[in-house]
Amino acid sequence: MRAFENQYRSRKRVLLADRTAVYHVMSRTACQAFLFGPEEKEMFCNLMLQQARFAGIQVLGYCVMSNHVHLLLRVPLIESISDSELMLRYADYYRDGKIPRSTYSVEELREILGAGGADAAAARARILARMGDLPAFMRELKQRFSIWYNHKHNNHGTIWAARYKSLIVEDEPETLTRVAAYIDLNPVRAEIAEDPKDYRWCGYAAALAGNALARNGLIQLFNGMRDWDTTIRSYRMILFGKGYDSKGCTYKDFGRISAERLEEIIQLDGKVPLQELLRVRVRYFSDGLALGSKAFVDRVFADHSNAFGEKRTQAGTALPGDSWGKLHVIRNLKRRIYG
Repeated sequence: MRAFENQYRSRKRVLLADRTAVYHVMSRTACQAFLFGPEEKEMFCNLMLQQARFAGIQVLGYCVMSNHVHLLLRVPLIESISDSELMLRYADYYRDGKIPRSTYSVEELREILGAGGADAAAARARILARMGDLPAFMRELKQRFSIWYNHKHNNHGTIWAARYKSLIVEDEPETLTRVAAYIDLNPVRAEIAEDPKDYRWCGYAAALAGNALARNGLIQLFNGMRDWDTTIRSYRMILFGKGYDSKGCTYKDFGRISAERLEEIIQLDGKVPLQELLRVRVRYFSDGLALGSKAFVDRVFADHSNAFGEKRTQAGTALPGDSWGKLHVIRNLKRRIYG
C-alpha cells in the first residue's frame, strides 16, 4: 500500500493558479510507441503554436521527439480580456473553419458579444476558461492532434499515455535557460543530431530558422531584457556548455556536444556564423524560396506574383542581423509544409 501511495504522490501535479507560472511539461505516446515522423512532428508544432496564441501562453522552448514531447511554457493568470482581443484569438484559432458543434461559430460569438447581457457574460466565461490554464491547454492540444493523427492514419483510440508530467520552474533566467537547453539537447542526447540546430522540431532550431514565436521564446528566457543578437549568443554559450557535459545516464542518452564544437562556440563568443545561419534559414524555409539582393527578389516576385495571395504586396524581407549584409528572402508561399 505504501508503494502505491508513493507512486501516486510522485505523479501528482501542482499548479500555481493564482499567478503567472512557468512549467516544464512532458508527455509520452501510449506504450512509448515511436509514432511521430516528420509530418507528425510538423503538425504538432503548428497546432502547439496556434493553441498557445489562443490561450495567451508563451512557448519558451520545445522539442518534439518520436515518442514524447517537451514544452517549456509560461502560463499567465488571465482574469479578463477585451472582447476585441477575445474575438481576434477565437477567429485565429478557428481560421480553418472546422468548429466543433459544441461551441460557437465565429459569427455566432461576435453576435452574442455584441448583444451583451447574460448570454455574452456566459460566452466570455466559457472561452476564458480555456485561456491561461495549463490543463486546458494540454487537453485541447493533445485532443486536436489525436483527431488529426487518427484521421490521417485510420487509427482508433488514444495515442497518448494517460497523463502528462509538469514541473514548476523558477521564472528566472538562470533556471529557465538551463531547462530550455535540456529540452533543445534532446536530439543530441538521443544521437539523432550532432547539433540541435540540425533538428527541425526544437525551439532553438526554429528560432535560428527565423520563426518569430520561437525567437521570442528564447528572448523571454532572459525576461525579454535582451535583443535577439545578444540573446542567441548568450543562449548558445549555455546550450553548448550543457551539451558538452555528460547527462549522467548509464543506460540512455549517450550523445554529447564534441569538445571541438564547444571550443568553436567559445572562440566565437556564441555568435552564429553567417554560413551557419544561411544553411539553417534556407533549410527550413517553405516551398518557393528566393534569396538574393532586393532587386533580384523583387524581380522573382513580379515574375511569379500569381503564386502568392492577392493581398501580398511586399516581395520579400531583409534577413535580420548585421552579418546578412543586404540579403533579402521570399518565403511563405505555403505557411504549412504539412497538413
